[in-house]
Amino acid sequence: MGLGSDFLSILKDTVRLTDSVERLNTANTKLHEKVDSMNERLIKLETRLDTYMEIAKVKRLESD
Repeated sequence: MGLGSDFLSILKDTVRLTDSVERLNTANTKLHEKVDSMNERLIKLETRLDTYMEIAKVKRLESD
C-alpha cells in the first residue's frame, strides 16, 4: 500500500468513528432526558406522599 491509500484508510476510519461518537452522544442525550423526566416524576411522587402522610397524621391526631 502506498502512503496515499494509508491516509485514505485512516481518514475513512476517522469518519466512521466520528459517526459512531455522534450516535452515542445522541443516545446519551436521549437517556439523559429520560432520566431527568423520571427524576421530575419521582420528586412529584415524593411530594404527594409527604402531603398524604401529613394529612393522615392530622386526621389521626384529630381522631384521638
